[in-house]
Amino acid sequence: MPQHPFVPVIPAGGAGTRLWPLSRRSRPKFLLDLTGEGRSLLQSTVERLAPLADRPPIVVTGAAHEAAVREQVGGSGAVQVVAEPSPRNSMPAIALAAALVERDHPEAIIGSFAADHLIDDPEAFARAVAIARDAAERGYLVTLGVAPTHPATGFGYIEQGAAEGRDAVADEHVARAAGPGALPPGAHPVTRFVEKPDRERAEQFLSTGRFLWNAGMFVVRASLLLDELAAQIPSLAAGAREIAAALGTRQHQEVLERVWPRLTAIAIDHALAEPLAADGKVAVVPASFGWDDVGDFAALAQQLREHPVRPGGEGDGAAPREGDEGDTDDGEGGDVRVLGRATVDAVSSRATVYGSTDRHIALVGLDGISIVDTEDVLLVLADEQAQDLSVLVARLERRGLGRLR
Repeated sequence: MPQHPFVPVIPAGGAGTRLWPLSRRSRPKFLLDLTGEGRSLLQSTVERLAPLADRPPIVVTGAAHEAAVREQVGGSGAVQVVAEPSPRNSMPAIALAAALVERDHPEAIIGSFAADHLIDDPEAFARAVAIARDAAERGYLVTLGVAPTHPATGFGYIEQGAAEGRDAVADEHVARAAGPGALPPGAHPVTRFVEKPDRERAEQFLSTGRFLWNAGMFVVRASLLLDELAAQIPSLAAGAREIAAALGTRQHQEVLERVWPRLTAIAIDHALAEPLAADGKVAVVPASFGWDDVGDFAALAQQLREHPVRPGGEGDGAAPREGDEGDTDDGEGGDVRVLGRATVDAVSSRATVYGSTDRHIALVGLDGISIVDTEDVLLVLADEQAQDLSVLVARLERRGLGRLR
């Protein structure tokens, strides 16, 4: 089957409050070099997707971050940057990008991939995307499901059906579906999407072998996405198409400012993935390419331990880089990873230190902590309670400390 053009879409939004104070409203995590490899998460995402693209990738970001995004990836014209006036969740951003693609290439396939995720194996990722493109050509909304490595409670899950010899549920779905054909090898029908489960339920999911992590990666024909969205939320699809049609005209800014605030703020999972799965129109490609959404300091610390920073990595100034003096892994110091300018002395400690000042940091008898030392904030965090950091960040405004966000 001949393939139509593929256009990556990169939604770049969110504040990353669980990585504060590294991630701020003015400098969210997708703009940061969190791993000390010399490029931001956004730049890594663009680099990963560029070889797969038939047309320039589209980055959809907030107006407040447009200049920084263009500085990182938009200067050469190899990436199209689109600014949204205000956050409206993922569906309006993806719909606008789809409408822009549909306008210029009506049969094109888009793939939506978050700007702030890590992928360990680009070749395995490319193979999964190729299968997803094939399934999208056949009329499916396709998601890439990540093979779970543990019963995580911070991710949503995807239940997959049988790839061949469809099971009874899949047969019922196909009977109701209007359009999608047979799935290609490597793709499975989706039975349902499940919100973040508790630990017991997550363990049950893994025991069945049918569930995958929902990483929020979707591949679909641009026109199909908008047509299905028109059936679910007509005003959202119409608004995205109206804004796209005005791009490049003198009316564009007026149309954007008038239409955008009225678009339904909703995630693509709720707007399309869940209802279309019930109609047998969603497929999943199971993939094992080492995915991490770097959702908190515990996840970041694990990444730095599993994938040590390459010597000589230079950051972009937005986040720390590895320090030569502080990386400690001996019997006396313990296991301490350091990114940034800080020097660290440690005794019997396991910690990750992010230092953007020249402060000397001394650690004794600390197990499983993250330390973030910036010019205006010092954070000391127990990794096992990393998810609770957002509670602290949320109350900064109430305490008159909104400038720190």
